[in-house]
Amino acid sequence: MSEKEKIIVFSSREICYQSSSFFANQMADAFENLGFDVQVCEFDEQDDLDAVFQPLYGKKYRLLLDFNSTITRMVEEDGTPVLDKIDGPFFDYILDHPLFHYNCLNANLKNLNGIFLDEAQEAYVKRYYPRVKQTLTMPLGATEAVTGGRKKETEEILFMGTYDDPDSIYEMVSLSPEPLKTYMKELIDMRVEDPVLPMETGFRQLLKAHGEELPDDKFALFMNAMYPVDAFIRDYFRKAAVDELVSAKIPVRLVGEGWEKYESCNEAYVTREKPVVFGLSFEKIAHADVLLNVSPFFNHGAHDRIFAGMANRCTVLTDRNPYLERILKEGEQVCMYSLKDIRTLSDYAAELLSNRPLCREIQNNAYTEFKHKYTWEEKAKQLLACTLK
Repeated sequence: MSEKEKIIVFSSREICYQSSSFFANQMADAFENLGFDVQVCEFDEQDDLDAVFQPLYGKKYRLLLDFNSTITRMVEEDGTPVLDKIDGPFFDYILDHPLFHYNCLNANLKNLNGIFLDEAQEAYVKRYYPRVKQTLTMPLGATEAVTGGRKKETEEILFMGTYDDPDSIYEMVSLSPEPLKTYMKELIDMRVEDPVLPMETGFRQLLKAHGEELPDDKFALFMNAMYPVDAFIRDYFRKAAVDELVSAKIPVRLVGEGWEKYESCNEAYVTREKPVVFGLSFEKIAHADVLLNVSPFFNHGAHDRIFAGMANRCTVLTDRNPYLERILKEGEQVCMYSLKDIRTLSDYAAELLSNRPLCREIQNNAYTEFKHKYTWEEKAKQLLACTLK
């Protein structure tokens, strides 16, 4: 029997709720189940990096994978990138808009590739980051809760995620120098008006309206500088969604950092809970009947929260976008409301909480779809196929 092909899954940066480490280990398990020799390599920049990387140099791997990686910027004393000394394609799994990863995606590496959660964001990288050799849109997988979960059938909607006060983010925008301040304020207005407008498309339209033009490298640099726009849009619509539900007297349970900053118009219908590490989030989802998703920052893609709900037989109530409408059946596998007409959210929520048979039917359909397409093993297969191109 021939020697197994080798894969390294890195976790070089701990991101919100310790999710990077969780994702790394889930993908590693999936690759192992498919017959690969897998090494998980977790570290941070305070560790002895020579001890981390020296044993890997000169060895051949089927692929190298990291999440929101810091490794792309690491170099030896002679300036040689660390990743260029390891034989194998490196894939950086970008878990937010690529505009936040300007330096990493511009790294001068021999074999840099990117995985994205949004088709428009993948197209953005193809155009503005020519050093990225291969790109792939691939939503994250999801995990079934260890306990299996028992539905409580409470009259509430669960939301798991972070929040910040959009007004405080807007203040940051207002303090920015020109022309950034004007660009950001106009982009915010455009994206509030059209929640499925990709930020880069809006910026191109904005430049054209101003009679201005930027070369591709400057365009990407300006996008990086305008990161508060994406942050504002996230929290503006999260606030709008929760406001709509509590105004309609539909109870909401908010689990995550920052919700103490949320001022409700109807506090009697709001429950706040402290965040949990990512692995435990599935346990909370498994006990809920309806899970809210609000992710306008992936308006041509899919947030992992959707598949977490599907994996744990929880009816997912998500903001609609063209990508979701294509990959999932609205009203059968998930329920999609419109951020442009936020009243559709409370109408749908009320129907789901009052119609348990419908809720159960959607949950069962969603679970079946998850098992076919959105397990970690299916994600591993998809990525492996990409390395054969």
